[in-house]
Amino acid sequence: MNPVAHLAKLIADTAKVSSRKWAKGRFVAIKALSSTEKGNIAEAFVVWLAQRHGLKAAPHESKRGEYDVMVSDKKLEVKMASEDVSGNFQFNGIRYDTRYDFLCVLGVSPDAVMFNVYTRAELLNMTLVSMQKGANASYKLTRKKSELRDLSEFPNFFK
Repeated sequence: MNPVAHLAKLIADTAKVSSRKWAKGRFVAIKALSSTEKGNIAEAFVVWLAQRHGLKAAPHESKRGEYDVMVSDKKLEVKMASEDVSGNFQFNGIRYDTRYDFLCVLGVSPDAVMFNVYTRAELLNMTLVSMQKGANASYKLTRKKSELRDLSEFPNFFK
């Protein structure tokens, strides 16, 4: 099974949805899912994608750890976002105070899935927006489609 088909299956098995932009497409069901469900799917998908490319990968033993997934002995925080009406992806809940090596983002459009991986050092040099006024605990990272990569490039980050 290819990566796109696997992600479509994970999403379709969880929920169904409709909206204008998302009325059709392979991944329409993602819109109806809760943040927790999206996160669980994203983590399972990253583990599957890594293993498919021959990389050692496993989910964190605890759902409340400082990272979500281990890939080739690297700790990953994983975030998933669906494409918004402007064609961007807003990855929420990014924290600076937890210990992970990389942030892995998955952007899901009605018919496509893309990703990118950022080191903690790269994140410190990016513009992230606080999710709560007056609080510095959790941030949002906005990415355009052009700032995300094709899934075939995934193993390049872990060799």
